[in-house]
Amino acid sequence: MLPTLLRELFQQLEFYSSHRAPQLLTGLAICGFLLILLPDDRLAILAFLAQRLVALALLWSAIQVPLGTTSIIASTAVAVIYAVTELRLFLAARRKALPDGRGAGRISLPFGALAAALGLLVTYGALQTWVGDLLPMVVAFPAILLTVNGFLVLLLASNAGRTGLGILTLVDACRVLYALWQPNLLVWGLWSACDVLVAVSASHLHSAQVASLRAETGEGAT
Repeated sequence: MLPTLLRELFQQLEFYSSHRAPQLLTGLAICGFLLILLPDDRLAILAFLAQRLVALALLWSAIQVPLGTTSIIASTAVAVIYAVTELRLFLAARRKALPDGRGAGRISLPFGALAAALGLLVTYGALQTWVGDLLPMVVAFPAILLTVNGFLVLLLASNAGRTGLGILTLVDACRVLYALWQPNLLVWGLWSACDVLVAVSASHLHSAQVASLRAETGEGAT
């Protein structure tokens, strides 16, 4: 059952990578916009995972099954790490009747929309100047968009979890460029392992930050 599902998934990724590049580029832009726009961390995590899936589909013709499988496994591990962290924080808050402690420092929705629009404008400007002449659009657009969005997420990050998403987005931009030069499976695997380490570190720091904020809020309330 599982091998059949995986084979069908790989076939769909190959089809979209070969025949649906414009739609995938549009989807990547939408996911990047939402990643910056959404103030809720849990929704931002979903936007990032969708962004990574779209980027993986774009690269599939170049990386094929061995490298793609490694990326899928690493992305699944990142998703599980972030999901477990958010679940633990939620259950801890309910069990101990603690304040949420995750809203501090969040950017407002209008400001996030402006930042996301700025990211798209910068990407468009870079494509229209000189970068678009050096690389094909299917490579230049995701590489520039992920780079710009990664820096914006880092600059606007209100917690370690968001910082981790920004780092992973920048890593994905580098991965798009690396896929052009006959990527090595060992390097790709180590790179994917580093993704997991970034997610673990960001989640741990995020949990510590939230616990500290909750403790300060609780002491202030008493």
